[in-house]
Amino acid sequence: MSDHQLSFITHGGHRIATLSYPNPEALRLPVVWIHGLTASLRFWECGMYDEIARERSWYSVSLPVHHPSIYDGKFTADSLDEHLLAELVRLSIESVLPEGKFHLVGYSLGGFACLNYAAKYPQRVTSVVSVGGFMTGRARGLEGVLQFFAQGHLLRRALFYSSWWIMQRHVVFLKLATLFYARRWRQLLRYAPLDPTLKAIFPDVQRHSIGGQRALFRYLLDMDLMDEIDDIQTPTLVVAGDRDPIIPYAHQRAYAARLPRGEFLSLPGVGHVSFAEAPVAFREGILSWLARFD
Repeated sequence: MSDHQLSFITHGGHRIATLSYPNPEALRLPVVWIHGLTASLRFWECGMYDEIARERSWYSVSLPVHHPSIYDGKFTADSLDEHLLAELVRLSIESVLPEGKFHLVGYSLGGFACLNYAAKYPQRVTSVVSVGGFMTGRARGLEGVLQFFAQGHLLRRALFYSSWWIMQRHVVFLKLATLFYARRWRQLLRYAPLDPTLKAIFPDVQRHSIGGQRALFRYLLDMDLMDEIDDIQTPTLVVAGDRDPIIPYAHQRAYAARLPRGEFLSLPGVGHVSFAEAPVAFREGILSWLARFD
């Protein structure tokens, strides 16, 4: 994993980072990955499957306002809306994959970003995988609380900043926050890539702009893809834990059923961290899906 390449695109005041792992011997289609809210583009490195690293090129695109991605303007609804998000993903992918087909995999907000891209720029996407993703931007659980804080002023704003300030103090606090996303806590803690992943992303998490995170949490409430669901003709796998405390399971099941070419992988007893809580079933599901649509 040491021969990666970091690159950037700039658009609309945003600078967006992408990590590339090109494989000149790849025989299968490349995969583009998008991480979830509050993490970083280094989220995938430690847990990347050997089959993907060996057989494919793969790329990790950063979400906006997630270091090393930055925004140098004033935050407004237009600075972080779904149309700009799709454009930033498009430009990032084109900068590292100027032509050809690819798979697109996203986790949580990354899942939304993948669905959003497929709705607006479907031409090159072979398949989409949405892991704990959503079509409307209202969360619950810990992220729902942070969205509530992000909307307010004075006390609620102070609570949002304080929560983030604490999480940025030490990787232990980031790990504790991760537990709020899971239901199989023991399995999560036994997941071998957990600590290496947290250590890999923590230097970026420490440098996330709290103001940028607050704006993103707030403007997510205005994002809604349900009016474009019929436009997502790309084969799409929705992976959901039936005890997800962040994105309602019923929402994930319902939009998977409405997608023209949607399929649903339900993981019983699993929360929002399905790749760690049910690692064998998740791995088999992802690898078989990618192979099926190569």
